Amino acid sequence: METLILFKNLIVFLIIIMIAFFVRKSHKVSNKLQKDMSYLLINVTTPCIIVTSMAVEFTEDKFIQARDTFLIANVIFIFSYFLIYFIMKFYKVEEPNKSQMMVGGIFTNLGFLGFPLILAMFGKDGLYIASIVNMVSNYFTYTIGIGLIKKNSTREGKLRFRDFFNNANIATIIGLIILFSGFKIPDFIYSVLEIVGNGTGLFSMIIIGLMLGEMDIKDIFVEKRAYAMSFYRLILLPVILIALFCVVPIKIDPFVEKIIIILFSMPVASITGIFSVQYDVDPAFGTKLVMQSTVLCVITLPIILYLYNFL
Repeated sequence: METLILFKNLIVFLIIIMIAFFVRKSHKVSNKLQKDMSYLLINVTTPCIIVTSMAVEFTEDKFIQARDTFLIANVIFIFSYFLIYFIMKFYKVEEPNKSQMMVGGIFTNLGFLGFPLILAMFGKDGLYIASIVNMVSNYFTYTIGIGLIKKNSTREGKLRFRDFFNNANIATIIGLIILFSGFKIPDFIYSVLEIVGNGTGLFSMIIIGLMLGEMDIKDIFVEKRAYAMSFYRLILLPVILIALFCVVPIKIDPFVEKIIIILFSMPVASITGIFSVQYDVDPAFGTKLVMQSTVLCVITLPIILYLYNFL
């Protein structure tokens, strides 16, 4: 049943993506719209939805979920780094594409696809767990992720302390304070946050469609190295994680486990393309990694969830 729900949501998302794709291809809007909407998504709508997802009654179960999610997410990101590092030793790719593939292998698309999908399937309870994973992802992103890309950069750029305190992380910290303190957000403020936050899913799909509209679709599917990355990101890593969850003799909340499996079965993180553009490190290749895996995940995500539920 959950697999069918996931598939239906992905089809809905795909239709919205294709609407934005055709609008961009028809040149009715400029690429500036994509940049402006990306800013609003990252800095406005996502932080709002994170705060409202944590404005729930604090219970012992919520604390255990947050603790377990935090620990598991850290372990998975560290494991992912060493796994993709080991694989790239044998899969011969020259720099800078090697580092771009490593970033693609470590980081999953939480903000642009993970949050809207988890919200659609599991509501605020699922988003609460996803927010913890996102917080962990962010501090690895602005250390390992940006470091891998910048080492091949021809453009000067410095990692700022402010990067660690981006709006999503600040919203997560505020949300945790609200959760643990039991503070009740005034109704009218909560309504504003909820209405703005509800735009996250729509914005995400439109942005992905606009990004696809910037590219020649054929270019996305003729890049052989992108297929290797898509296979790793969408199939190999999730299957390994499912196997590990099955054999590790530690009791984990099944709901937390399921959310984590879905999140780490997401496509290559959009920051792979964003950082590649920002630091002038083969932007076309970085974008292909993101876009190809995003399209293919419509097929692979339901399969991974079915496999997890079956086992």
